[in-house]
Amino acid sequence: KDDFGMGIPGALVQNLNQDQQVLTDVNGLFAIRAQVGDSLKFAFRNYTVEYLVLNQQHVDKGIAVSLFSTSKELEEVNVVNKRLAKFDVGTMPPIKGVQITTGTNAIIELENLSGAKAAANPREMFAKIPGLNIWESDGAGIQIGIGGRGLSPNRAANFNTRQNGYDISADALGYPESYYTPPFEALKAVEITRGSASLQFGTQFGGLLNFIIKDPAASTPLEFTSRNTVGSYGLGTTFNRLSGSHNKWGYQVYHQYKFGNGYRDNSTFDQQQAFAQLSYFINEKMKVKLEATHMDYLAQQAGGLTDVQFDLDPRKSYRDRNWFKVNWDMLALHYDYEINAKALFNVRAFGINSSRESLGFLGKISQADPGGNREMISGEFLNGGVEARYLQRYTISETKEIKGAFLLGGRAYKGFTTSKQGMASDASDADFRFLNPNDLENSNFSFPSKNLAAFAENILFCKKLTFNFGMRYEYLLSSAEGFYKRYSIHPLNMDTLGIYTTYDSNRVERSLPLFGAGMSYKINAASTIYTNFTQNYRAVNFTDIRVTNPNVVVDTLINDEHGFTAELGFRGFKNKLLVYDLALFTVFYGDKIGLAPKPGTALKERTNIGNALNLGVEAFVEIDLISIFKDSAKYSFNLFVNAAYIDARYVSSKEPNYVGKQVEYVSPLLVKSGVKFSSNKFTAQIQGSYNSEQYADASNSVVP
Repeated sequence: KDDFGMGIPGALVQNLNQDQQVLTDVNGLFAIRAQVGDSLKFAFRNYTVEYLVLNQQHVDKGIAVSLFSTSKELEEVNVVNKRLAKFDVGTMPPIKGVQITTGTNAIIELENLSGAKAAANPREMFAKIPGLNIWESDGAGIQIGIGGRGLSPNRAANFNTRQNGYDISADALGYPESYYTPPFEALKAVEITRGSASLQFGTQFGGLLNFIIKDPAASTPLEFTSRNTVGSYGLGTTFNRLSGSHNKWGYQVYHQYKFGNGYRDNSTFDQQQAFAQLSYFINEKMKVKLEATHMDYLAQQAGGLTDVQFDLDPRKSYRDRNWFKVNWDMLALHYDYEINAKALFNVRAFGINSSRESLGFLGKISQADPGGNREMISGEFLNGGVEARYLQRYTISETKEIKGAFLLGGRAYKGFTTSKQGMASDASDADFRFLNPNDLENSNFSFPSKNLAAFAENILFCKKLTFNFGMRYEYLLSSAEGFYKRYSIHPLNMDTLGIYTTYDSNRVERSLPLFGAGMSYKINAASTIYTNFTQNYRAVNFTDIRVTNPNVVVDTLINDEHGFTAELGFRGFKNKLLVYDLALFTVFYGDKIGLAPKPGTALKERTNIGNALNLGVEAFVEIDLISIFKDSAKYSFNLFVNAAYIDARYVSSKEPNYVGKQVEYVSPLLVKSGVKFSSNKFTAQIQGSYNSEQYADASNSVVP
């Protein structure tokens, strides 16, 4: 049991006198072969390690052991965890720190994950998370793009993306895309929370995606790690980390440098990341932590290909003047206070000062670059916020058979984004300067935004049943102010007949409540059936609807998106032999925003295409084949299969020919599978993945 008398699922129980180890079931119960005089070891991540020498009374009547949470992670717990890492991925406990994690959740243990972490291949990291469509815009993990259950994978924009619990996206309201991804080599784990519990983090359809940085070394004042990697297409990386702890202080600092030529022509890149963390225990119950993050990269962009060009040579590039540059700076402050054995309080304050710039010829991919001046789009993001959480555990009955916890929290956020578009030089180098910065040829907008939110979560354990309920109240203020220009062009000689400047100022204010609920039932000690429902919402992205593109216009009546997610699942495990998760889900996406052909023109219009319904089934199973024949703590040979089938279609639309068509960027069939052999000192793994064909627009056109 833990500090509060609740069973700990997945804790390790090891007989040190024999080659025997087991995991506790969902109630914290276990059975292991042992005899009088044997020594048992009990361990679970972030808890104390306990030892017990068995006597005759233990053998006859059984034992009860309590593990206590600890602020420092003992080195021996890490050793045990590495030996335990047969499945790499698992579910989080229902209550984790100041978070309630019920619903569909997963935790990926990066410290033990196989693969080339320097290359940061998202297909390796997320191989065992069902229903994810992974979009690789580069071959080096500079930025990841993932979408779940039929949602767009573009820069993980449908997830609330965080690092150590605070926002890392460009602008949580107006531009929720994330250009920054921490180095996989620096990560301890990745948490994914979907369902009703995700409302405590935001309104996004995809839920929470939280990158957890490794803790500082706890057993030494100085630890140095250096990882250096070379790969194909000129890939080279170096990752160097200093960390340690002394008395009440803990610290770490790391730097990563990555460069390469890319797998296509005109795809060179150069990236560096730096992170510094300083923590201090004020006393046994209070801790503060300060974190600073920097990332910058410059990448040449190879541009798109037509189907014919791709069939001829998928590595070919017909753009040699297109560049992309990102600069990301973040600062965060954490304060944790353990009020008593059942109450926790946490405050996180964070700020971002970042930018992204793209430069090049932005015409259709079927057009050759005609030369001349290039177009440049510049975005700057300055935002910050503070989030506070209070978690209280409680018991209702004297026998403690009915118990639970509630979470109260609030968030205040303010953002200021600027977006500019104009002409740049006619050269081929990465010259990110406007030709006329005081009189831009396309547009210049600023987007102030404010967000106030209050949220509450409650979880109730009642014997075999668990109930959870969540709600969130959002106040949103989105503003836009600036100008854009329209050009009247002669259809024959292409001369400019007139330039029309439109000044626009817009302010949209709205408030809305969102609700979510879930329930799970323990069929037996190792199997659970669960269901969840949660409402979702996504505000109109002002930066998208005001930055102009030669091929795209914007619907002036565009609306916010709304919808819900529901699921029914069955999951469990059989000791160290087997782990499985099967789920049915539906996602309703109302007023979905996308690109549609504008009648009477050759342009596309960004508008509310219609209402979409995503129906699907996803399944994950992993089995240790060695455990079928032998209970071994030294070796494992795992086979896993992760598959999903998604039918995502438009059920209504103002464009009649879209009804019944597949939603864009949804692969109906997703399959990932692999095998992994592990011993105490050696790991070998091979895996593959398959995505079925997906459409890029709502018309499902094959020929453009």
